[in-house]
Amino acid sequence: MLKDGKVVLDWAAPGVRDDEQHLMFSVTKAVTGTLACALATRGLLDLSAAASDVVPELAPSALGSATVRQLMDMEAAFAYVEDYSPGEDLRAYREACGWYPAPPDARSLREYLVHRTPDGPHGERFRYLSPTTEALAWVCARAAGTTWAEAVERLLWLPAGTELGGYVTLDREGTPRAAGGLCALPRDVARFGLLMAERSDVVSPELWDDILHGGSKQRWAAGDFADLFPGGAYRSGWYTPNLDPDVALGIGIHGQMLYVDVPRQVVVVVLSSFSDPDADAWHLDNHALCRTLAHALA
Repeated sequence: MLKDGKVVLDWAAPGVRDDEQHLMFSVTKAVTGTLACALATRGLLDLSAAASDVVPELAPSALGSATVRQLMDMEAAFAYVEDYSPGEDLRAYREACGWYPAPPDARSLREYLVHRTPDGPHGERFRYLSPTTEALAWVCARAAGTTWAEAVERLLWLPAGTELGGYVTLDREGTPRAAGGLCALPRDVARFGLLMAERSDVVSPELWDDILHGGSKQRWAAGDFADLFPGGAYRSGWYTPNLDPDVALGIGIHGQMLYVDVPRQVVVVVLSSFSDPDADAWHLDNHALCRTLAHALA
């Protein structure tokens, strides 16, 4: 936990090393969304462009007709069910990512993205579909003219002053799982959060404000997680619960949380290993913990 950029609490469970990187799961989505904002700040990425305008290989996919902004906000529509039991769709996706042992005919991650079929119009509601962020990462890499990992390092990790490089899981072709595969030190995740808290110039002031205020409450209310944060929103890979002004979260399914309270200048990182994925009550406990600590420090 950081207050005004200084560590005020640093705790690890017994057996966890001080220099041990931890899987961030879908807090990685906040990294990818922020990377898109950093590229847009530098004039390298048009957020209103269709994904296929940046990555022509996505043209056959339902993802290709979504705008970059719709990818950032999880408002792309395609046939897929995010079922962690795991369901058939998630299993095929993780086989493509290299997270599950793959049959001989399994597609690579980018092949998997190219074969996504339509399921209604884009932009109508929040749809939590992790492959959406994988498509965004492909767009970011193409706009940056490098790999996703190198762009994250250059535009986010080094400016944040991180002490240890992160690493990311890859599919068999070397494509990163940019929706959930980044591993990092908790302290470095906190430093990444400080980029927002301190309004670093890696992202323009307008786009920092947009993350905090630009998410659609209406599309959130019509979407997949409306009961998690009533009155909330999702923007550029970040959740905005709208319980306190100018607070944004990254959330991972096994208990990971990055909590950034801009007015109080508090950043809290929780990297956990919940035995069951995506338990709402546990996520809400983490959020209540982070919020309580932020209020107490202020």
